[in-house]
Amino acid sequence: MNPAIVELNDSEVRVARGPEIVLRSPGFAVAKHKELLLGEIAAQQCRLNPRAVYDRFWYRLNQDPITNPVANVRHHADLAHAHLLAIHQQSGRPEHVIFAVPGNYQNEQLALLLGLAAATPFKAVGLVDAAVAAVAACAGEGEYMHVDIHLHKTILTQVRVSDRVTREGVQVIDGAGLSAMVDTCAWAIADLFIKQSRFDPQHLPETEQALYNQIHACLQRLRNGPETMLAIDYQQVQHQVRITSAMLADALQNHYRRIITAIPSGMDCLVSDRVSLLPGFRQQIRCAGILAETCVFQGCRTHVSLIRSSDGGPALPFVTTLPAAASPLIQTATESPSSRTAVKPRQQDRVTHILHNNRAWPLGPGRIYLSAIGGAPLTGPNGSQCCVYSIHGRTEITAESATGIFLNGQQLAAPAALVPGDRLGFAGTDTGYTFIYVQG
Repeated sequence: MNPAIVELNDSEVRVARGPEIVLRSPGFAVAKHKELLLGEIAAQQCRLNPRAVYDRFWYRLNQDPITNPVANVRHHADLAHAHLLAIHQQSGRPEHVIFAVPGNYQNEQLALLLGLAAATPFKAVGLVDAAVAAVAACAGEGEYMHVDIHLHKTILTQVRVSDRVTREGVQVIDGAGLSAMVDTCAWAIADLFIKQSRFDPQHLPETEQALYNQIHACLQRLRNGPETMLAIDYQQVQHQVRITSAMLADALQNHYRRIITAIPSGMDCLVSDRVSLLPGFRQQIRCAGILAETCVFQGCRTHVSLIRSSDGGPALPFVTTLPAAASPLIQTATESPSSRTAVKPRQQDRVTHILHNNRAWPLGPGRIYLSAIGGAPLTGPNGSQCCVYSIHGRTEITAESATGIFLNGQQLAAPAALVPGDRLGFAGTDTGYTFIYVQG
C-alpha cells in the first residue's frame, strides 16, 4: 500500500492519501479545562484565550520547556507528538508515512521528528525536502527560488533544475510568517470597522475571534477579485466593511520587503499556493509560476521509490534531490521563448475541438469550462479552473481560479487567444488538454 504523505507546514499541515488531500490541520494547540485542543478547532479559538495558545511547536521542534505545561505536555516536542497522533487518527490511521518537511530543519530536528514518529502507531518510511518535491512535479530546466510561508517564517529555497532538481541553498526569514501577516490584516480591517461604523472588533475576544476566523477566506476571495465584504454580527447588529486587495497589500509591505530583499534580483520564483494568497506580493517579484497545493504530493508520489526506505526508523536519509519533471509545465522566463509563436509552430486555422485522453469535444457558441481533474468539458464554472469561449471570430481562454494553469508551458496570467496545437496543463496534476482544428 502506498504511504500517506504529510506536508509539515504549520500554517496548515496537509495529509494526502493517493491523489487527494484528506486532512488539513494547522499547527495550533489550545489548553482548555486541562484538555488539549489541536489543529483547526484550536485555531478557531486562539483569540479567546491567547495565554493558552501554543503555535510554535513545529517552528521550534525541540525539547525546550513550554510555559504553563498542561495535560502531560512539558515541551514543544510533546505538542508535536500530540499533533502527530491527532493527524494520524483524523487521516484514517495510515500505516506508513512520508514526511515532506521544511528545508531549514537541522539534523537534530529531523532526528527528533523521526523519534516522535517512532512513538506513534504509524511508521515513517521517507523524508524529503518539501520544496524539492514540489519543484520536481512541474518545473523545467533553470534556476528558481521556491517561496513558501509558514506560521512564523518564510522559507526561500534555491533550486537548480536540469535532469534533476537539486537544492542549492535555504534561507529563512524569521518573523515574516502568516501569523504576523494575519495580525497586520486584522489590525487594518479593524481600523476600517472603526472608521466606517465605530465598531472595534478587537475590543472583545469573541468579535476578535470572529474577525480572525474570516481572514483566510477573505484572502482567498481577494485572490480572485479586487475587493470583498467582511461582516461581523454583534448584539443582533451586523457590521460590514468593504476590503480591497490594494489596501491589504499596502498594509503588508513591511513584511513583503523583508522577503523580497532576500531574493536575488532577476531570479525566477515559484510561489506556493499559500504565498499566492498574499495580496500584491507576487506582482512585486519575478513570478514564474504558482504551485498548486497538490505539487508536493505529486512530486512525492512520482518518486516514491526514491524517497521511501524499506527500513524506516530513526535513520532515514533526508532526500534533497529528485529527478526533474518529464513533461514540465513551468519554464523559466529567461529560457522560454519570448513569444508564443516560438513555443510551438502554429497553423492559422481556428480551434474547433478540445482533445483530452484521445477524445475530442467540439466547441460551441457558448462558454465551456475545464477542470484540473480532467474529463469532459463542463457547462458551468463550478469546479473548473479555466473557461474557453469565442469572441470576435477567435477562441480565447481565461483563468477561473488561482490554480497553476499553463498554456504551452507558460503560466496563464491573462486571457489568451488559442490556436490549433496549443496545450493546456495544470500544476500538480497530469491532466492535459490540446486544442485542435478538425476540417469538415
